Formats: sequence, C-alpha cells, structure tokens
Amino acid sequence: MKKLAMLSVLILLLVGAVAPALSQGEELVMWSRYDLADTSDNNAVTLNARIEAFQEATGITVRYETVAWDQLSTKLAIAVQAGGDVPDIVEVGSQHVPSLLDAGALAPLDELLADEAFVTDLGDGDRLACVIEGVRYCVAHNVRGGMTYYRVADFPDGYPQTTEEWLAAAGTFTAADRFFSTQFAGRSYGAIEIAWWPMIYSNGGSIFDEEGKPAWATPEVAAVVEFAREIYASGALPEANITGDFADAEAPWMDGTAGSFRGGSWSAIFIPGLQDSVEAGEVGMTGGVAFGEGTPHVFMVSEGWAVPTGAANPEGARAWLSGFMEPEFLATWAAAQFGIPTTGAAYEASEFSGVFYQNVDTILGEQGLYMQQSPYYVESLDALAIAWQEMLLDPSIDALERLQQAADEVLNRYW
Repeated sequence: MKKLAMLSVLILLLVGAVAPALSQGEELVMWSRYDLADTSDNNAVTLNARIEAFQEATGITVRYETVAWDQLSTKLAIAVQAGGDVPDIVEVGSQHVPSLLDAGALAPLDELLADEAFVTDLGDGDRLACVIEGVRYCVAHNVRGGMTYYRVADFPDGYPQTTEEWLAAAGTFTAADRFFSTQFAGRSYGAIEIAWWPMIYSNGGSIFDEEGKPAWATPEVAAVVEFAREIYASGALPEANITGDFADAEAPWMDGTAGSFRGGSWSAIFIPGLQDSVEAGEVGMTGGVAFGEGTPHVFMVSEGWAVPTGAANPEGARAWLSGFMEPEFLATWAAAQFGIPTTGAAYEASEFSGVFYQNVDTILGEQGLYMQQSPYYVESLDALAIAWQEMLLDPSIDALERLQQAADEVLNRYW
C-alpha cells in the first residue's frame, strides 16, 4: 500500500515513454469508468496523469467521458448500431467482449497493431479475453480475480478447501458468536460471478449455453443453491451479505467478526492494510472451494482497451495503446488495480515480487476461470442474482422452479 502513494509522481516521470508525437490538432475520444475529478481514487489520479502525459508527448487532445462500468458496453453497442458518434478508445472487460462483438461494436486490431512490439509479449490472460477465433478485438492490460482472505490465527490447520469442511468450520465460528466468512451475495451480477459461479462450475453446472442463453435451471445449479442456503442458515454468513452492498460485506472482515473474506485481488483497494497483512503473514490467501467431486475455481476477469467500429481516430487509439502498454507504466497501472499485468516485461517489475502478488498469480494460474458468455450478460446474471437472493431468504421456494422462472424471464425478454 505504501508504494501506491507515490504513483502520481511515478506517472509524471513516464512522459517520455508515451508514443512519438503525431500531428497537432488531433482529438482522441475516450470512454472509461473513472471520474478523473475524483482525487481520492488512485486509479483516476493515475489515469488522469497518463492522459496529461500523452497529450503533452503527442499533441493529441483527449476528450474524456466517464461512463459507469455496467453501462459501458450497452452504451457503446447502441452508439455503433445507431450510426452515431463513437469513442476512439473505450475501456472493456472480458465479460463484455462477446456481447460487443455480437453487436458489431468492436473493430479488429491485428492490422492496426501489426508493428507494436508489446503485442508479442502479451500472455494468456490477454489472449483468452481479446483474441476471438484468431482475431484480436481488444488489448487487456491486467488480470484480476476472486480471492479468499483468512486470518491465519483463526485457521491454524489451514483454510477449509471443500464444502464439507466449510460446514464443519462454520459451526465452530457460530459457536463462538462469530462469522465463518463474509462475502457479497446480493442482487447483482457480481454476486454470481464471484460467489456462486465458481461453485457451479466445480459441480459440473453451467450458467449459459453455447448461444449465451440461460442454462442454469439444472440439478447441478440447484445443488449449489441448497448449499448456499445451508451455509447461510448455519449463521456462518452475515445477513448483510445477502441484503447489503459490496461495502456491507467488507465490514465484518474489517471489524474482526468474520474469520475470512471472499473478495478479489482488487479488495486491497478498499480494505486498508490488507496487502501489508498478507506480506506480514497475518492474513493468508487461498482460492475457491471444491464442490462435491469437482476441483476449486475462482472468477477471473481481464480489463483493457478496445477500438470501436467506426472510430474516427484509430491511429490516435494506437498511439494511446503504445504508450499505455509500455512496461514501466503498465506495471504501475496494474499495481494500482491490484492485478497482474498482461505482458511479461511489466510483470518483471519489483511491484510483483512480494507474497501478495505471487499468491494472486498462483491462484489465478491454477484456478482462474473466465465466466461463460452471453450477449445479454449483465441482464441475465442480474435476473439470476435476484432469484438467488430470494431463495436464500425464503427456504420454502423450490430452487429448480425459481431457477427456471428466472431463465424464462430472460428468454422471454431477449430471445
């Protein structure tokens, strides 16, 4: 965490690493989630400094627009299909690439980036997200994923690795008037991604079929619902996990009432001292839980940049990518995100030599799992999350019937 206080200074030292100057008077329209006026957000500060450096080095003026993360893909798809103004460079997540492709919203990048050396250094985290049927449609800059943090003193024999061990450990914590774990499991697609999707996959289930249609009304998924009900009914999880938001799920970990916290590598952004506690050996890190005869998995996501179909300044976008993916800056940006950079050159930076990042890299390498895709990804998972919350709060609801109802809602609305 101490390193991050110096990020703004480091960014300003990297001006010379931005792409060579282009002609004056150009404009680059950029969409991303960050509010550049928010000086309390280190990621916004880092991006803002990078934009200023880019403008100074290239003579290109960046026209920036903040768009909410869960609205970026929908807004871009509508803009492209309507034939209106689109950005030249837009932030994308691996979950949204297929839906944007389905909408015809992403331009192929192989020819545009043919002479960029960084492309040959990109790893599997980028290729799995951005190279579709042999064609590159985005450039991922970091990979993050689900992580379980636990207080080492609370688990002297190590953290439970199976659902059976979870239930046994839960009883011990409940008897001591504490929570075994805390995790976000509310009415949002994020709850499915982080909390339940890895278990579903471990149990042989699916969320979507090959067309991206709901495929979750199955016994394999219903079995995970029943386990979630059991672990919640045991008192192992705070009620705020089900009825609250992301911040509500973090509170029982920070005040010590929960022995473990299921979040992500990104959790170090929001929980003060988390990375330092891992480095000191006070907090351990592990991945997912094995369900039945399956193996453990964690949700994995790549984040990066894409050039929309119809972009007015693709060469400006290329210049932005060239500078952004320069190893020293990319390492700084990935560290600000608490993610693993997607190029080998950036990963060799000192930021990633500590215990925290080595754990992240190992867990994602062994258990990381990209979410199945759908052209209606967020809408579908939101519908499933709402149903899941209802099933947790009302044990009388038949799981298979409610899962089918949620699937039918999505199918009737979008297909």
